[in-house]
Amino acid sequence: MKYIIAIFIALLTANTSRGQTVLDTSKTFRIDYLIDNAVSKNSKLEPIEYQRKIELIKKEQVNKQPMPMFEAMIDYIPVDFMTKPEYGGFYTQRLMLPGKLSAMELTSDVNAKKQNILKEQLKIELIRQVKVNYFSLYYYEKLLGFNSEFQTILRNIIKSLEASYSSGMGSQNQILKMNNEVQMLEFEKIEMEAQRKVYVNNLKVISELNISDDFHTKDLQTVLDMRYEMDSLKLTDIIIKNNPEFKTIDNMIAGARIEKNIAELDRIPDITLRGGYKYMAKEPMSYLTFSVGIDLPFMPWNTKRINAMADEKTVMELQAVSMRNSSLKYMKNELQGMIIMINSIRSKIAYLKEVLIPQTGQTFNSTLVSYSSGAGEFMNLLDSYRKLRETSQMLAKEETELLKQYGELEFLLGKQITVITK
Repeated sequence: MKYIIAIFIALLTANTSRGQTVLDTSKTFRIDYLIDNAVSKNSKLEPIEYQRKIELIKKEQVNKQPMPMFEAMIDYIPVDFMTKPEYGGFYTQRLMLPGKLSAMELTSDVNAKKQNILKEQLKIELIRQVKVNYFSLYYYEKLLGFNSEFQTILRNIIKSLEASYSSGMGSQNQILKMNNEVQMLEFEKIEMEAQRKVYVNNLKVISELNISDDFHTKDLQTVLDMRYEMDSLKLTDIIIKNNPEFKTIDNMIAGARIEKNIAELDRIPDITLRGGYKYMAKEPMSYLTFSVGIDLPFMPWNTKRINAMADEKTVMELQAVSMRNSSLKYMKNELQGMIIMINSIRSKIAYLKEVLIPQTGQTFNSTLVSYSSGAGEFMNLLDSYRKLRETSQMLAKEETELLKQYGELEFLLGKQITVITK
């Protein structure tokens, strides 16, 4: 019995620090490696890249003069076909001013940049998905580790109870209750293993890597031990510079300004040049012809149309500016909420590590010793075991929540703040 008690105390002493106890029998990937693969190989990135190329190709379509036209003409054809008709060939070219062509070219640049922003936004989302699944996997690995440790403790207690029962000093009811606890742990293990495989499969799809089912997390304790600066002013500046939502709105503003400029350029008339050759069979003589046509944008109905288009683009620009200001306001509020949440979780983790877990561990040790010596009751032992298990699971949950909050903060910032080292 003393040997069993010594084993329990050694196990519980080790449990106060609660490291990850899952055997790493598979090839392990650090989270940064999964992220690198996700942001470079994920299948969702390819359509956006093709769309960006399409927009760049469109640039070579809009920065050129309109298509010319060649016109062949047969005129004055006699009804009796006794004389020859007149023949002519004409070349017509509409000329747009260079300012219009460059403005339309800028529109393609803005659309291509929009695809780059969408691609960057998708990469940030992929990073968040990798981290959410990786951290969730870490949580279930911790729970499975606790499950294995507590099963070992309970099975040793059952052996002790069986030994006492065989000598006529124990109770069969106590053995049955402990067996029920073990069975509940085994049932929970089945469910947790299934959840763990779900997150492994998610990581496999997101990172485009052939990850085995016995994949395990790595090096997350380094992140938990780090202390990141939570200066709201500095973090707000990072949001403005890196958050894709602001980049998208800035792109909208730039696009509205360009379209407004194109509308204003419609006030400048385009020129149509026409030249050609004409043969008059009746004379007979050959002639060269040349003409110049010019648009009349100053006509009242056309002026109203141009003014309406320019006003529309002006309102669109004001709308985008308003969206930017509104987004900044709500993101600042969201940032403050995240900072409060992170600080709160840190405090709870510190309290669990410094107070609750050591205290519940000592209580269980004390109860176990009392019960083994016959001075304590079985229900007190069972209750203290459940408290120790509950606080251990609470720590794993809070640590996982802290990791996820870091991931959400990075998503809001548009920039990674956690650097996981080996």
